[in-house]
Amino acid sequence: MRYFFYRYDYVFGGQSQEEVSIDKRFNSTLWNPTALEFVPKGVALLPLGVWWVMHHLHLFANQDYGLYLIYSGDNLIHRSVITPRYFRFPFMGKEDLQIGDTWTMPDYRGKGLASFAIQKIVELHKKPGRRFWSVVEENNIPSIKAVEKAGFAKYGVGARRKRIGAALFGFFKIQQKFL
Repeated sequence: MRYFFYRYDYVFGGQSQEEVSIDKRFNSTLWNPTALEFVPKGVALLPLGVWWVMHHLHLFANQDYGLYLIYSGDNLIHRSVITPRYFRFPFMGKEDLQIGDTWTMPDYRGKGLASFAIQKIVELHKKPGRRFWSVVEENNIPSIKAVEKAGFAKYGVGARRKRIGAALFGFFKIQQKFL
């Protein structure tokens, strides 16, 4: 499986982008882990609870792990996970963030929720020198459209590699850079 590596640089104030908006009936929020809240309301404990453990054990390069959530009433309709560098993303810098594992409820796909969430994550976490990444399977056209609409540029192409013979400890490797 090939992956596209997208990047948004906040090194020089970011790239120009068209601001994405969503239906006013939806409410959105940035969730950050606490000692007692493993995952936010409406989110399954596994696999996201593992990232809570990694966050509290300081296995991430910085403390900006979180989720951006969009609800329709009490129903979770979108989530985007924000992860700092860790063993799976060795190409990232210490302050960089990766946006992905992104999911939208099927009935709400195609409404710009993912692009909106990605732009909000950049807005809320931007700081000089920080880069934002998104790793997308080459055949995931909806995710590619969402990340490009949010202002990210295709940085390279690569693959997921096993580490010590196990996919669980695997990592993403950029094999060819475009920028």
